[in-house]
Amino acid sequence: MIRYILIITILLLPASRLTAQPGQMQRGRGGFEQVEAERIAFITKYLELTSDEAKRFWPVYDDFRNRRDQLVQERHNSSRYFQQNYQNLGEKEAEELADKYIALQLREARLTEDYHKKFKEVIPPVKVMRLYEAENVFRMQLLRRVRGGQGAGRGAGSPPGGGR
Repeated sequence: MIRYILIITILLLPASRLTAQPGQMQRGRGGFEQVEAERIAFITKYLELTSDEAKRFWPVYDDFRNRRDQLVQERHNSSRYFQQNYQNLGEKEAEELADKYIALQLREARLTEDYHKKFKEVIPPVKVMRLYEAENVFRMQLLRRVRGGQGAGRGAGSPPGGGR
């Protein structure tokens, strides 16, 4: 059970919420801004966005990320509340928290579905799929860096045509 929770957390955890260990990236706002700049550059290169596509894509993607991050933060707050108070919760409150957690996951899934349609309006479908791949590759690179691996590894983050 713990393994499944860990896998779900890693898959759903936006990389923007991660902070590096001292010496790997700057802490605080500077580190966040650095990661966001890297994300933008990585996704742009990975998707091979033209300047016209980038102008149409980034506002939609930024709106999606902001909305998704709000849902993820709300879910994280519910989880934190549960972790800090689970021994004192009644059955009804625990059930309400669990129901809220699932409802937030469903809202995130609906948001993803809605923005999937919007992405297809601003970039070709093949690039939409590349976007999903790019997000996962970037997240894994960032996790390796946070863990001390600095994103090293076979083919980690290779953009299209990069020997994949």
